Amino acid sequence: MISKKTINAIELCVLLAGQRGEGYLTTTDLSPRLDLSVSYLENILKPLKDNGIVLSMKGPGGGYMIKGDVSLISIWDVACVFEKTLVDAKSSSEANQHEFYEMELEQVAINTLRSFTLSDFADFSASEAKSYADAVGRFKFKPMPMPFIPKAPNSVFQLAMSF
Repeated sequence: MISKKTINAIELCVLLAGQRGEGYLTTTDLSPRLDLSVSYLENILKPLKDNGIVLSMKGPGGGYMIKGDVSLISIWDVACVFEKTLVDAKSSSEANQHEFYEMELEQVAINTLRSFTLSDFADFSASEAKSYADAVGRFKFKPMPMPFIPKAPNSVFQLAMSF
């Protein structure tokens, strides 16, 4: 029932939920952690972003972050982005007994996935994760890049002393 893409999306969201206090994570940071290619990650992140589960920011200091409270986002919220249910697929009201059992089994799986949230599986570091407002900031500015300090002589006199 659950595709490999859905499983990877759930693992990605759990990782993002656990790293929430560290700010935005780029696809190049996420790729080795999940052992997935950058292009495949982008294919997973786009629908998650379109459905309001993941927040993205472009530019230096940008990347991806879980949007909202991780204790309110269920595993089914992530899975339903990629999975179509039998109820959605079947438009006819005629269902034989075999399809009825499949729908009942699917409902059990959906209820189980709804009972767990991302915070149940997220590995929060030693310190408690920052709140959404703390991680993004009050005005939602991107973090400032680290200043570049050259490691070269500052004057002609320092240059002469280095020889």
